[in-house]
Amino acid sequence: MADRLADDEDFVNLKRFNFSLRETLKRYPEGVPDHLIAQALGIEEDAVSELYDDVVLHLRELMKVEDV
Repeated sequence: MADRLADDEDFVNLKRFNFSLRETLKRYPEGVPDHLIAQALGIEEDAVSELYDDVVLHLRELMKVEDV
């Protein structure tokens, strides 16, 4: 699963959505709930917000955006 997550941009570990990120986003166009994100990525639910915060911080650094 880790290889598919790393190599296939559409793969998520959600059988009910045919293992497809696109299918998941069709069902949740306004945002996927944290518990499904955790399942899709094979991580614990509490790690989702930590991962999100890390990504936002990294993007802010790349864009040279300061906290407001």
